[in-house]
Amino acid sequence: MITRLRKESKRILTPLALGLAKFGLTGNALTTVGLLLSIAYFVLFYFTRDILIALILMILSSLSDALDGEVARITHKAGSRGAFLDSSFDRLEDALFISPLSLYFSPILVALLVGISLTIPYLRAKAESLGIRAEGRGIIERGERLIFVVILLLMLIIIPYLAQYMFYIFIILSIVTVIQRFQLVLSALPK
Repeated sequence: MITRLRKESKRILTPLALGLAKFGLTGNALTTVGLLLSIAYFVLFYFTRDILIALILMILSSLSDALDGEVARITHKAGSRGAFLDSSFDRLEDALFISPLSLYFSPILVALLVGISLTIPYLRAKAESLGIRAEGRGIIERGERLIFVVILLLMLIIIPYLAQYMFYIFIILSIVTVIQRFQLVLSALPK
């Protein structure tokens, strides 16, 4: 879903990326900054339970992640090394963003959500290694997962009694995405 908005977001991200490139920042440096911010999110959120600081760090980390590839393309330094770092760090960031939700929701369900959230991009990578296009397939990709975490954090501040229901919706939609990806791949493979 968010994948479809990438072209629109480039109008905002490209000028920011140009500015960062002029300062000499590389895509890989931004990828690393995103990971460091997600680690700060995890540590500060876990030890302080300050949702507002967590939100700010998560947004900054996500912005770094949105800009890293654009900076790499602008500076003509996009390559397999950066792609590997980006996708690997994204998985670590996903786990770091979701895990502290266990402070507010069932730890076993949060662990399940982390596992499902790591399975979704794995299925995409495996599908694409088999020659099956999987980007944009499934109801919850990474962008939507990050938005769900932001919404959950906001709900914990504003309307905590509804946050539990939103958390269950997050899990259900993530499971649906896994099923959608399995169906996509299995229907494209010879029987």
